[in-house]
Amino acid sequence: MSAALRYSLQQPGTPGFVLEVPQGGVTRAHLPDPQSKARFIAAVAKARCGEGEALELLGEQVDAIGSAARARLLRRVGVLSPSVALITNLNAWENISLPAAYHGSPAPERVAEITQEVLPALVDEPLALLARLPEQLNTLQRRVVAFVRLLVVGPELAVIDGVDEGLSRDECACVARFETEYRARHPSGTLLSSRAGSCTRPRCIS
Repeated sequence: MSAALRYSLQQPGTPGFVLEVPQGGVTRAHLPDPQSKARFIAAVAKARCGEGEALELLGEQVDAIGSAARARLLRRVGVLSPSVALITNLNAWENISLPAAYHGSPAPERVAEITQEVLPALVDEPLALLARLPEQLNTLQRRVVAFVRLLVVGPELAVIDGVDEGLSRDECACVARFETEYRARHPSGTLLSSRAGSCTRPRCIS
């Protein structure tokens, strides 16, 4: 099976690690520590490596591609993480729909359809939520909006990182549904769920 993602990090004085995510299905991985995880998320979100890093995304070595190829690649990759923020001066609906409007796909009608299908299953009063600015949303609501934004774009590779951090048990049950929602709409896509902790081999779920 080909890999959707290959990443390695070597830092002086600390153990390095290698992460390989097979194409399709769901993989869960614990990265060694918060600092390593932050570097990994930044590298994937920007499709760009820092010192000591190597990254291959969807068959592309990111340090060997130009800016145009990098922009095309980033359209195929989505990252959902507490470190990936909403645009503060846009309301929730504008945050969800802006990437699709910028890229010209999917159509506005399809963006609205996906939003109307997904949002009521995750939050109360979805219409009221869509009109609010990020500062008017709680932590769970902001993460739900960011997830719907990712879902609308429909990335081939989705990285969902630590979205349950700082949430209550009931709120964690809500974000746990992100995986099911992504797989239902993108059954051939690849999803990586990552968090910091003891470094273990990535585990492929399906």
